[in-house]
Amino acid sequence: MKKFSIIILLFCMSLLTSGCVNKLAVQDLNKKAQEYMNSGRTEDAVSRLEASIDLDNTIYETYYNLAVAYMKLDKTDKAQEALNRVFELNPDFPDAYYTMAVIYEDKAYAIINGEDKDKNSENSAEDKNDLQKKELSDGEKTEICIDFDSAIDYYNKYLVKNQNASDRDKVNEKIEQLNSELQKYGKESGEDKE
Repeated sequence: MKKFSIIILLFCMSLLTSGCVNKLAVQDLNKKAQEYMNSGRTEDAVSRLEASIDLDNTIYETYYNLAVAYMKLDKTDKAQEALNRVFELNPDFPDAYYTMAVIYEDKAYAIINGEDKDKNSENSAEDKNDLQKKELSDGEKTEICIDFDSAIDYYNKYLVKNQNASDRDKVNEKIEQLNSELQKYGKESGEDKE
């Protein structure tokens, strides 16, 4: 019986020790990822953050930092996936809501400006002028409205989760601006159908 108790004790100690080692490794990977982000090495930061998640997929900050890195790389779908994981792990983290709002806002403006956020091609000045003259389709207007509506929803959630937000006035102005844009594209879309 004594041997069994010692074995159980050693097993528990090894579990605790490996947990501590993993946490230290995760901290080191996250710290290195931050250094990479600060120096403009975003791809390297993503690699470190993904490795960190492989070690411990329960740290919402790692997913948040990964979302920010993906945004810098214009990988909005992956950024949204990472933010959705943040919402699962910590639904009260306000910065994730703000960041998701920015993604939806950027997506709407990308459609308006004729940009493709998920492609890394650059249009010439002549192409951009043609795109600005281009009439938006009903489908594009609908997508713009959905994205603006989603952005407004996430900005509002940010304000609810961050009652003492120092940028409350700025965010409320942003919501008003997006509501104005939403009405503009919603009315245009409705006028085309009449």
